[in-house]
Amino acid sequence: MTQPTLQIQSISDLAFGMAISRAIETERTDANFRDPYARMLGGQRGEAFLEGMGGSSKGAGHMLAVRTTVIDELLLEVIESAEIDTVLNLAAGLDTRPYRMSLPKSLRWIEVDLPQVIEYKTKQLVEVESRCALESISLDLTGQKARKALFDRINRESSKTLIITEGLLAYLSETEVGELATDLNECDRFTGWITDLASPLLLNMTMQTWGEQFTAANAALKFAPEAGANFFSSYGWEPQTFRLFLEEARRLNRDVPFGWLLRKVPQLLNDGVALLGRS
Repeated sequence: MTQPTLQIQSISDLAFGMAISRAIETERTDANFRDPYARMLGGQRGEAFLEGMGGSSKGAGHMLAVRTTVIDELLLEVIESAEIDTVLNLAAGLDTRPYRMSLPKSLRWIEVDLPQVIEYKTKQLVEVESRCALESISLDLTGQKARKALFDRINRESSKTLIITEGLLAYLSETEVGELATDLNECDRFTGWITDLASPLLLNMTMQTWGEQFTAANAALKFAPEAGANFFSSYGWEPQTFRLFLEEARRLNRDVPFGWLLRKVPQLLNDGVALLGRS
């Protein structure tokens, strides 16, 4: 079977595609969120990527919009209820939450990604003022020594830090995710963690369709634990909340094809967003 044409040369292309999916949601009359910078950031590169995945059809684009909305909601809830003073967004990509969301001015937001991603986003948003104190850090998170040094510094400087890993863990192995979870847990002031999780079924379906192209771009999907959010219990983190994408898509009026049927067997497609707390 011939694979669809997917415009992906590196893992960074995924961030551009996510930006365009946010732009598509923003431009709807019933948008669940507004990101006025998404279209500019995603550009033609993001449009080409999303088109290869089916564009704005009821599929990839909708699920990315649902994921963004759910993380937005959890983020605001946790910042207020847990008195978070620092947010650490790992592999932030072209995320614009510090610019588009109503965040406390006193909040410290730290975003981390590869140098070329940080440089591009900083240049594009140079005239836009962030809603809170923003620090952008260029770092390859696969370097454990460098990331642990960063985590230690942030831990010393903050009182309560919330971690975000959106669209990151799926590209790591179980061993790599476990090591990252351990490194984060060693910082006692890192009190919460919001992350999305893929199901084994969705990971396998995606790799069957686009696996050759994802692998060639060093972006193969690897992490979709059978245990779901309970995977993190072995590393000092316990699931506090889990938002199932199938349920959230219906709530947000972004249901997927045959969603009514898939919800009858949620264990097959149990993708979602987890809020983790320290054990």
